[in-house]
Amino acid sequence: ASTLPGAIRKGGVRQRSSSLASRVLGKAAPVLVSSMPVLRVTVSSAQGGFDAQVAVSLEGARPEGRGLPLCRAGSTVSGNYLGTLNMQATNNTGGARGAVEISGFNEPVAFFLARAGSFVMSKGRYRGTALSAPAWDWKANAEKPKEGKAADIELSDGELRIALRPMTAMELKRSIQLQALQEAAEGDDYDTLRAQVTKARMASVEMEHIAKGESKLKELQQMGLHVNEGCDHATIRDQMSWTRVTSKVGSPDVNEPCTVCEDCPCNVDRNPGEVFDLCDDDVQSCLSEFGPDGDRQLFEQLVEAALAVEEGCIWKAGGKFIFSAFNRNQSVTALTRMLSGVGKQLAAEMLRKLVAHTDSKYKGYVTAIQVNFHPHNGTFHDQHRDIYSQKQSAGPNCTCQFQECIGTICYSIGSSRIALLTTMTDQTSIIRPCGDGCEGRREYRWLHSGNSMYFNTEWNANHTHGIPPAEEACGPRISL
Repeated sequence: ASTLPGAIRKGGVRQRSSSLASRVLGKAAPVLVSSMPVLRVTVSSAQGGFDAQVAVSLEGARPEGRGLPLCRAGSTVSGNYLGTLNMQATNNTGGARGAVEISGFNEPVAFFLARAGSFVMSKGRYRGTALSAPAWDWKANAEKPKEGKAADIELSDGELRIALRPMTAMELKRSIQLQALQEAAEGDDYDTLRAQVTKARMASVEMEHIAKGESKLKELQQMGLHVNEGCDHATIRDQMSWTRVTSKVGSPDVNEPCTVCEDCPCNVDRNPGEVFDLCDDDVQSCLSEFGPDGDRQLFEQLVEAALAVEEGCIWKAGGKFIFSAFNRNQSVTALTRMLSGVGKQLAAEMLRKLVAHTDSKYKGYVTAIQVNFHPHNGTFHDQHRDIYSQKQSAGPNCTCQFQECIGTICYSIGSSRIALLTTMTDQTSIIRPCGDGCEGRREYRWLHSGNSMYFNTEWNANHTHGIPPAEEACGPRISL
């Protein structure tokens, strides 16, 4: 097969039977020698942009001379294409298919040239934009690319105009999120694909791509892959029973200070600006109007609700399970609406009471509620800092829309579990190590049923918190 006139030749490859352009044009029509110009091509690159080699392939036409020269940043190049095109004016059905190849862009851009009905990319469009962004290792939560390339392509009056420029911030966001969506759709991980579909919608990815992702989600759901192991109703009913709850009230907390030097900054109990409160029986006090055992009532109400909603509302996240609306929305409104929708008005009312109590006590408003299920001693919550703004980085499948926050409160109901609090000396923390061998400080604090644990932004910056796996058998716990 012969190479289409004007196509970009690859070094070391004499003839390619399936070039990028051939994917668009299919089998090329024979070129008819003619001096009649049928298409004018103009390529411009913005000042401060990028250099690019552009080649245009068009059925029944060839470039005049050697084709388009390299277009350098801040310059414009142009050329004519000569040939005889099937453009009879009698029926307007004639025309020729074409393709634009731009160095550094993975895919050619298709166009159609005719006396009536010319288009770029798809019928009815006379202009379009091609995007090319560097590969992003989103699965490893790597840093996102900071720049990309764009080409605005317009076809009118027999002239194809190609304007090369850097991507806008929105185009770059859309382009790299499309990459993540397409890669997620190649696998069978329901949770990953669901997250990438949601993030693609937030990034304004074209609906045709989102629709493909949603179609794949339905296939995975029909296969039952939306229910993680241990998240089915039967397992939840068996493991999340109040009769299994275990208590360690009276067990001592443990403080492990840095032993390298006595005055290590890590060993300071509270640094300037930090607020950390751990209160006993806070849930029972807040929910006293529902009876003396508000912690048990809330626990059982939430478990009953988890068994009433469709499977898939409990999902695995790290070493724990999260209970939320099916679409993973963890806002107060989404959660209480779901509870009310399955007849659990009492659970919704109790949550709203906790929210109002929190708003009043800490002089703010609750932005979201994460309901964590810990069915047994093997569950855990990795050490982490909470995310209080969009400037901080979350995991690759996180779809939360973070707001500026002042702190976090955790209400614990059910079995006693240890919270590990670790003093940090990294760049985020204001605390400096006492030396190269600084050990930091670790606190092991018991969280019993009804306890609340609050910390503010300053404490969060200087510490991490988490729930390690329990060393001995214990029953189920829910944290909010």
